[in-house]
Amino acid sequence: MSESSKSYTVHMIANAHIDPVWLWPEEEGREVVLATCRAMVKMLGRYPEFTFVRSSAATYRWIEEDDPKLFAEISRYIKEGRWEVVGGWWVQPDCNLPCGESFVRHALYGKGYFEEKFGVDVKVGYNVDSFGHCATLPQILKKCGIDYYIFFRPDPKEKELPQLFWWEAPDGTRVLACRPPLHYGFGPNVEDIRPRILEAYRQTVDGLKDVLCFYGVGDHGGGPTEEHVRQVGKADSSPDFPRVVFGNLEAFFEKVKDEREFPVVRDELQHHARGCYTSVSLIKYLNRSTEHLLMTAERFSSVAFRYLGLPYPGEALSEAWRTLLFHQFHDLLDGTAIRPAYRRARERLWGVRTVAHEALQRAIRCVASHLKLSSEGTPLLVFNPSPWRRKDLVEAKVPLSYLPKVIKLSDPDGNDLPVQLLGVEDEGGKYLVQVLFVAEVPGLGYRLYTLSEGEPVGEGMEASPTCLRNLWYELKVDPETGAIGELYMGARRTFSGPAGVLQVLDDPSDAWAHGVDSFEGVCGTFLREGDVRVVERGPVRATVRTKARFGGSWLLQDISLYNDLPRVEVRLEVDWHERHRMARLVFPLAVSDPTFTCEVPYGSVSRTPTGEEEPGLRWADITGRAGDGTFGMSLVNDRKYGYSARGPELRLSVLRSPIYGFHDPRRKEGDVRYRYMDQGLHGLRYVLLPHNGSWREAGTVRLAWELNEPLIPLPPLGGGKDLGPEGGFLEVKPGNVIPSVLKKAEDGDELVLRLYETSGRATEAELCLPQEGRSYRIRMGPYEIKTLKLPSDLPPREVDMLERG
Repeated sequence: MSESSKSYTVHMIANAHIDPVWLWPEEEGREVVLATCRAMVKMLGRYPEFTFVRSSAATYRWIEEDDPKLFAEISRYIKEGRWEVVGGWWVQPDCNLPCGESFVRHALYGKGYFEEKFGVDVKVGYNVDSFGHCATLPQILKKCGIDYYIFFRPDPKEKELPQLFWWEAPDGTRVLACRPPLHYGFGPNVEDIRPRILEAYRQTVDGLKDVLCFYGVGDHGGGPTEEHVRQVGKADSSPDFPRVVFGNLEAFFEKVKDEREFPVVRDELQHHARGCYTSVSLIKYLNRSTEHLLMTAERFSSVAFRYLGLPYPGEALSEAWRTLLFHQFHDLLDGTAIRPAYRRARERLWGVRTVAHEALQRAIRCVASHLKLSSEGTPLLVFNPSPWRRKDLVEAKVPLSYLPKVIKLSDPDGNDLPVQLLGVEDEGGKYLVQVLFVAEVPGLGYRLYTLSEGEPVGEGMEASPTCLRNLWYELKVDPETGAIGELYMGARRTFSGPAGVLQVLDDPSDAWAHGVDSFEGVCGTFLREGDVRVVERGPVRATVRTKARFGGSWLLQDISLYNDLPRVEVRLEVDWHERHRMARLVFPLAVSDPTFTCEVPYGSVSRTPTGEEEPGLRWADITGRAGDGTFGMSLVNDRKYGYSARGPELRLSVLRSPIYGFHDPRRKEGDVRYRYMDQGLHGLRYVLLPHNGSWREAGTVRLAWELNEPLIPLPPLGGGKDLGPEGGFLEVKPGNVIPSVLKKAEDGDELVLRLYETSGRATEAELCLPQEGRSYRIRMGPYEIKTLKLPSDLPPREVDMLERG
């Protein structure tokens, strides 16, 4: 070691990574947090130079609730600058699968907690154990007041990256990111950390004199031992070592950020544990559907608060969000925890849904109570949760005092519309009539329809067991699999072979799918059993139903076309009993030179279609050349996250069945009972949207929002006179700008609106508030996420995602 080594500084970052739930239940994780933090407080008392970092607001709240004295001691060390609060989020979540708004709420509630309790404005993002990081995160981080980002996965073998770099989002926003050398922690048997210090020193970035070195026992807590702390002091005083200091992450970033030019990375930070995009199907469905239910409840609660004076259920919704965010913790949402953890997660998430549903019902019933009703027929009110005018499907159950032989539907202007009678149920002497129709409803608004006895309009659609046809498509059923055999959009052939076929693949990997980049070992296909039946042939929808089997597993599939909606819809029910296997849907597009695009949080990314498994949210798309033009297809779904594409074949991963919590290189032992994931019944609804041109012109993004936030039918209460039979409260144009959030501000009575641009072009959006007779022009940059406050008497003003400014 040369004399000049003392001009270098190794910043020792003491941490104790704690998975609040993983291979242990939450109760144990809570005890581990308390025990570890008590030990670190004692260490801070004994060693005046020692410093410690910790993230995750949820765990600080555990301490506040369970040990107020410990909480006060931590607060004192935070004020002294020796206990550094990092992360600023509620937990360390999966950083691919939550929606964009969930990441905003992690910061809103996490940073808000730290500001309230400790007066700290956290600047360092910290997700050291998350399994990958979506490309749009830098914009979200920066607009939440986070300037720096620490991560460790993917590791250097999984993705080559600079140690320090400017991480740039698609809109151009940057944060300074660091993947430190080595790892964030080590096992309980590591006694000598001096070799670790030297290795970190050897990996110092050219042009810098400072480097990070994390140390401390982790996963199940622990942190540094007293011997580790003493070794840091000895290393610093040794002439054979660089300068070694007890470090602080924010101070490190502040020191190095201007010392040299750092490379720019314009990319997502992937991949680690690709099987996690698909495991624990029900938890992933509950995550997706609960996110949308909370956002829907907030929008209509905002409407009822602003225009009708209904108190806004702010604390109830905020606490519901916090519970959802906790269950986005990476090991929980990703499917790597033990089975009992998921029983509790299901209970908690259903509880969140109950809170959100009650808030939504209270708000829309408040609106319904202000409507003036006609005395003719049976009224049916339809609410649109989307802040744009929308034409979409409604399925409703309407109580009637009579058994209708024929039924008709009228809009507020007296026009008769096609309606399809799906069935009638008895309900305590009344008749619960299930109807299906297509409604057109103003943005974030409602429209009143009327049901009455009478001859319906429209004729049954063209349908047979082998073919469905409407104005846009001709669909033929594949006789071998019962899936889609052929699909034509006009004269254009969509697929090069059967599509929507459910393949089965061998998947001998562990819960993470460690070491797996793509799932390719096809061992069979669900094959049709029994006849194909036409189960619906009305004026609104035609449906064929098929059954298929693989081994001991069954598939029930309904394939539908609509008379007045340009889409193909498929509803699946899978009774799955395979082990160490994956189920996957395949769609071979009839195009060349394909582009593969997936939705990511508040954006999208294009990827090379090499067959590798990729994370995505509600939609994926393949677009390529067909004939002399551009043609493609978007696949939109209501609960899945794992996609792949090999050439022009788009694939959606549906189910995986590894053993719960099983990590390579463990091997199964005899006479031990193992529990396999995703056994039993599962549902899936997806829509295929063939299109000329690209997904941007096809309306894919808005369709994804609509599929996951259906129109809401409600028998109106009546008795009011304030509102007419049709009205909207918010509309945003054009279609490439998505208004995702409308909520009451955390402080004050203003509303907060969040928008994001989806197609990569600068746009002047129109924001219309019809009930106030106001509209505004809002400039949106390419891929920009913008947050506005909407006062009741002034123009909108831009704020950051924490509603500051």
